[in-house]
Amino acid sequence: MRRFLAVPLIGLLLSTLALAQFGGRDGDVVIYMVSAKGAGDPVVVPTTTVNTQTGFQTIDPLKQALQPFGVDFPGEFFVTLHTEANDNFRFVVQKEDILTQHNRFLGPGKVMIMQGLDRLIIPGKAPIDLTAGLYAPFPQDVDFGPELPIIEANSFLWTPATMFPLITPAPDTYKGPQVPANLTGSEYVLTLGQFLGIIPFRGWDKLYPAGNWPQGIDEKFIERDAALGVTVRVLRIRGGRKTPPFIIRANTHIAVLSGSVQIAPVGGAAVTLGTKQYAFVPNGFAITLSNPKAYTGSAQ
Repeated sequence: MRRFLAVPLIGLLLSTLALAQFGGRDGDVVIYMVSAKGAGDPVVVPTTTVNTQTGFQTIDPLKQALQPFGVDFPGEFFVTLHTEANDNFRFVVQKEDILTQHNRFLGPGKVMIMQGLDRLIIPGKAPIDLTAGLYAPFPQDVDFGPELPIIEANSFLWTPATMFPLITPAPDTYKGPQVPANLTGSEYVLTLGQFLGIIPFRGWDKLYPAGNWPQGIDEKFIERDAALGVTVRVLRIRGGRKTPPFIIRANTHIAVLSGSVQIAPVGGAAVTLGTKQYAFVPNGFAITLSNPKAYTGSAQ
């Protein structure tokens, strides 16, 4: 299990400006990918593949109206990007300098912080500062918070639950049944989490050698949760690189963490997605991904 310790505030502020928080560098595009309700691995398909599935969609969350969590959650807002049974994906905004209360999770969730600085208040202990690049899974009934965003926090949240918000206020004395006696719920969740900066990249050309993947298409594998049927990874595409046509045999959510990517249905027109923008790719829908920014250095 991994523990996350508070980092000096100045260092965290600097890290929010650095591509390294997601593992990219100048010219790269870094993408958050969550595949649900099916197998999560990419499979190369012929260029002649015809898409018959419907539902492919691209969305800019920043152009959508923010919906409030509710009267119990001042400062917390969301945009629903996709919702169906057992597969829901949302963009979450926590406004700065508004303290949340102690909460309980009504269902399981997977959270990727992609911007900001969020301070966890731990009773009787030093606070823990969370920044972009932290991935945390939340079991059902776990307690979490209070939180105080020092800089507005933006996150992507996946959950199988259609209800939202996924949290409800809890008494200060409430502790999730799975939380060890020596930890708070917030601390327990962080033992389950991962920080992207410590996960190595592995090339799809090495992971899937039968697919004839080019160099410069690399992933940080985060999690495969068999109980919830979800696979989570971060994909990096070097400048000038393009995938062959491929499918994932699961609904796949694509959210850009840094840079810009061109996503094209096989046989269709490409759409350029920038940072924080999103695409929903239905199960078995064939696409290509490419980084339009020129890059002349090594692929590795």
